[in-house]
Order: sequence, then structure tokens, then C-alpha cells
Amino acid sequence: MNLRTTSIIVTALLASCSLPVGCGPSSSLPPEEQVKILKDDVAATIETCKSKFPSTAKDFSSAHAYAVYPAIGKGGFVVGGFSGKGLVYERGKLVARSSAGGGTIGAQIGGQSFSEVIFFESEAAFARFKRGETAFQAGGSATAGTASASAANDYKDGVKVMTFDGGGLMLEGVIGGQTFSFEPVS
Repeated sequence: MNLRTTSIIVTALLASCSLPVGCGPSSSLPPEEQVKILKDDVAATIETCKSKFPSTAKDFSSAHAYAVYPAIGKGGFVVGGFSGKGLVYERGKLVARSSAGGGTIGAQIGGQSFSEVIFFESEAAFARFKRGETAFQAGGSATAGTASASAANDYKDGVKVMTFDGGGLMLEGVIGGQTFSFEPVS
């Protein structure tokens, strides 16, 4: 392993250590209570997504499944991390709780929050998500206050990701990875 590869691995590990731990004030609550609290935030996030991106109204009814994360917090200075909680629906029925998290490395400074909705066009795309496969990302953004720009995406490999409503102050040009947990609910 060369020095550059080793440096990237060490930096990614440090970024994952910077992720927030727990679920905020509700972290000591049983999973059923966490779901009840999240349901209202998820419903509001779905309505916001539909109003900002009217074409997603069709996605909520036609996608095989979707995951909704009402608030993902992100921060960094060269190395960063992000984390958030959400709910997952298959054919419109609640099937799981989920956590999103990851780390980034690159030119970045500040902090922000955003909502994220992930649509799964097919059962195969949803199965990859349930297995916890990591999707790497690369990109850039600029956020100030509560103004944020996000363009509607098309499906890629059966997945469509929408992010919106950033708040905070962050400037970045990064590469990183995003991971998800899938915890079935009864």
C-alpha cells in the first residue's frame, strides 16, 4: 500500500470518528418511540419535497420504495462527517428505521443541515440498499443560512436522491462515502 492510499484510509477513519453519536435527545427512547417521533418529521419532509420538486409526487407513488431523512447534520474542516435518522417505506408501507452517515475529505469548512429523500425504482435497487451497500459520492456545494440549491436528479442505477433545505454555512468540494443502516420495524 502506498503512502497516498494509507493517508486516504486514515483520513476516512478520522472522518468517521467525527460523526455525531446517538439520536439526539431521543437516543435513550425505545425504537418504537423513535419511530413515532420521526413519523411527523418524515411526513413534513415528504410534503416539502413534493412542493419543491413537483415531479417527485409521482415518485412517491410509483417507486418500489423510498427512504426519508428529515435532517442530516454535516460539518467539516478538510475532514468531515455527517449523520441523520430516517424511515424507509416499501410500496407506501413503513418497513424500517434507518441511519445515514459518512465521511468526506477535501476542501471543506463549516456546517450545514439538509433533508434527503432516496427513491428506489426497483426491487433490485432496494435490495442493494437493504444490504447496506455503500454509495460513494463526489461533489461540491455552497450553503449560507437557510438558502440552498439542489437540482432534481434522474434515476441512476435504479436510485434517485433528492437533497434540499440546507441551513448553516458550508463551502465544499469533496469526495466521500455515504452508508445507511436498515432496521426493520414490526
